[in-house]
Amino acid sequence: MRIGQLNLNHTPLHLHLRTLLTIPVLLAVLLGGVLFLLAQGSDTPIIISDGSLTIDATVPWTGFRAVNTTTKAHPHTTKSVTKVVVTAGGNTQTFTFSSQKCTVAVRYAATDIVVSTNNSGKGLQIKTDYGSFRPGASSNLMAHTNPDEKISSVTVTRETQTLFAATPSGGTKISISYQ
Repeated sequence: MRIGQLNLNHTPLHLHLRTLLTIPVLLAVLLGGVLFLLAQGSDTPIIISDGSLTIDATVPWTGFRAVNTTTKAHPHTTKSVTKVVVTAGGNTQTFTFSSQKCTVAVRYAATDIVVSTNNSGKGLQIKTDYGSFRPGASSNLMAHTNPDEKISSVTVTRETQTLFAATPSGGTKISISYQ
């Protein structure tokens, strides 16, 4: 007895079998697409990393609106900061926010970077000397023009309360979740 490949074109029920096979495949593709879109819209963190400082906005910098020469507003104005994760000196700390003003101040070389929101945690803005940065490897990335320094100061504030203040000397990463 010879076992061959099933040829749906010569099977009397080929239309029915194709339909049965096509529907689950289409549903899987649709579900995957929906999950991908939901994941894309859920969090657009700002990530500041040291050791040749970079700022990754997760969205293209061209989408940021210039408030003035030193301040740019994030394009997703209705999102809120939900948490700030700081890794400094080998330790990681997480600070949660719930519709509260958030301010993260970073010093790198002679450049100050202040990421802040309004009182309800929305309207994220980044204030810095943009002349000290060059475009990075992607449209979401900016790199400091001085690659030899390290982040020397990080402060995280919720409303008026200082949650974290440190003077690290390398290996620092700050992630500001914006959902």
